[in-house]
Amino acid sequence: MRWSLVLVAVLALATACTTHTPDSPWRELSPPQRDARILEFAPTADGILALGSIPAGESRTPAAWTTTDGTHWNSVPVHPESPYAQQAELISAGVGDRTVVLGQAFGGAHSNPRMTIWSGDAHGLKEYPQAMEMFGGPHAIAVTTAAALRGTDLLIGDWDGPEGRYGAAYWTSPNGGDWQRHAEDPALASAPGEQTGAAGVTTGPDGFVIVGETLRDNVLRPLEWTSPDAVTWQRHPLPGTNAVAARVACGTASCTVFGQTLGANPHVLCWPTTDSDPLPGPSAPTVDTLQALATPTRLLTLTTLDHTVALHSVASNCADWQQIPLPVTTATARMTTLRAGLLLATTDDTHTRLWLHALP
Repeated sequence: MRWSLVLVAVLALATACTTHTPDSPWRELSPPQRDARILEFAPTADGILALGSIPAGESRTPAAWTTTDGTHWNSVPVHPESPYAQQAELISAGVGDRTVVLGQAFGGAHSNPRMTIWSGDAHGLKEYPQAMEMFGGPHAIAVTTAAALRGTDLLIGDWDGPEGRYGAAYWTSPNGGDWQRHAEDPALASAPGEQTGAAGVTTGPDGFVIVGETLRDNVLRPLEWTSPDAVTWQRHPLPGTNAVAARVACGTASCTVFGQTLGANPHVLCWPTTDSDPLPGPSAPTVDTLQALATPTRLLTLTTLDHTVALHSVASNCADWQQIPLPVTTATARMTTLRAGLLLATTDDTHTRLWLHALP
């Protein structure tokens, strides 16, 4: 009887580590920490960086982890300096010569997002407090996403320009701590009669790539901006109207843009090149493009269709849309690739569940 009880305990422990439902292509993995919320993945030279938060009393505190297989995790020490950093969730990262991380907490009289800036590597992330009006203040609209290339760190968002025109903006740093705002760049800023917006950023074979839109004559048109160094930018109008570009995925040779139409019967769009007409994807009463990811053979995209996340595999020419059923219904998800397959994080208000799937 004693050995039977021991065997039952061992089996229960093993089951808690990974769960595989018969006939399901998804295998559930243990999270890096109890009640962890994972909000972003970032590939590194040695594996994957996961960003998010863990509980801290009745609030939450920033947290980060690294892994090479989705099963074995290492905690990354985080060192907040400001009060908002102590309750921030880490939401975006760029990996170049170092890792730049964007954190977000909510507070103040209007509970507006309070952005925090972190820099470091897998051995630790340190917050670098900024002057309030570098990323906030009366002219702030949004700071949303991070990227990095070699020694340049980049953040994108929107800003109320000096002439009172909202428009796309970006911030750069040579060291992760000292930042400069660029709200008047001639390619990104709003020209007279238009309003630009930046939605997504990544790095590709030719440098940085930002996607977004411009509103002119009450018509939304999708845009892409590219730069080899985050100094000189070129604007590339994408074909289509009443549409926005939201995310971009880059492989070793090219980049593919995903977005959606607006208005009646919205649907997902995919641009294989900047001068190609977009190919339509799934539609729903509401559509929001969350993430795009390039694999060696296919493109993967996470979209919110009628407030529920859907995963699709797409050919490199934006054709052959194939839906991959998710293991659970969720309103928020992120994905990344490992040698073992596709790692998926499904997240709610309190915690994340992790899943592994063979790479589509």
